[in-house]
Amino acid sequence: MKPSLDILQTFYHRMMPLFTPQAERVLDTVPAQAFNEMAFRYTFSVDAMVKISRIIERQAQQTPLGADFHASFQYLSRLIPQQRPYREIARMTRGLWLYYAADADPMDLRDLLAMPKVRVIDTSDTPLVNYWFVIAYGEGVSMTLLAQEIPALLGDERYYEGFYTFQPDTAFQILSILHQIYPADVPVPQPPTPGFAV
Repeated sequence: MKPSLDILQTFYHRMMPLFTPQAERVLDTVPAQAFNEMAFRYTFSVDAMVKISRIIERQAQQTPLGADFHASFQYLSRLIPQQRPYREIARMTRGLWLYYAADADPMDLRDLLAMPKVRVIDTSDTPLVNYWFVIAYGEGVSMTLLAQEIPALLGDERYYEGFYTFQPDTAFQILSILHQIYPADVPVPQPPTPGFAV
C-alpha cells in the first residue's frame, strides 16, 4: 500500500472526533443552504448519503466553473445510473474527477468519460474503495463529504460513518492527500485564502 493511502486513513480517523454527531434526520430538517455553514459527523444509510451528495452537487452547479469536483463511487457500477447528472456536473465545474474500482464495462459510460474535463482514477485494490467522498472546492464553494463504509449489523444494507464540512482547509487537505496518491491525475490544489469559499 502506498504510504499516502495510510495518510488518508490517518487523516479520516484524526478528523472524526472533531465533529459533532448528527442523525440522518438533519438532512430532512435543515434547509440545503444551511449546509454552507454546518459541520458534523454521522452514521448514514445509502439514502442519506445520496441526499447530502446531491446537496453538494447542486451547490457546485450553482457556482459555474468555480469548483473542482471529486466524487468516489467506490465501484463503476454505482456510477453508471448517475451518468446523466454527472455529465451536467462535468459541464458546470472546472473539472470532474471520478474515483472507482472497475467492476463493470467502462463503455457503459463512454459519453461521460469522453468529456474533456473528466478524469478517471482507478481505486482497485486500494483502501480508497471503502470510501464514499464528494468534494466541491473552489472560489465560492467548499463542501466535503468523507465517509468509510462500515459493516451492517443485520442484512445486506450499506452504512457509512464519516463527516461533512464546509471548511475549505479540510477540502484542501483531502485534495492534497489525493494529489500525493495520484500525482499524475490530481492537480495540486490551490490553498484556501481568506474569503476563499463563501
